[in-house]
Amino acid sequence: MDPTLHAVWNHSIDVWLDDAFETASQGTRMLAGVQHLHNNVIPEGLAWAVETFEEVTFRRAAEGLRYFGFPDLDPFFTDLLANREDQDYINSREDEYLELFPEDEELEEAILARLSAFPDEFDNGEP
Repeated sequence: MDPTLHAVWNHSIDVWLDDAFETASQGTRMLAGVQHLHNNVIPEGLAWAVETFEEVTFRRAAEGLRYFGFPDLDPFFTDLLANREDQDYINSREDEYLELFPEDEELEEAILARLSAFPDEFDNGEP
């Protein structure tokens, strides 16, 4: 991973954990939204995320994906949340989530492209 991207990536995780989402720069917020959802879906599963997270978490992830040039996942997330009580249904959609969500390398390339084009939209945690 590019060293600059690595710093931005790590800082955006801290932004969410430190509850500094609202005050972070735009690019950092968008990355934090994507990371927070996806970094929890991968180890815990989609059903766990739907059961655990509020709608805002999914909206922030969808907004972040759009920001980095990926398709709008709002309709997919809206459907999941509307059916959150049906665990079988949610479980049946996990493979689709994994197909819709960009591969790691593709996501890194998109973030690096945005970071290169608009460096002022990102923070790396240093003053």
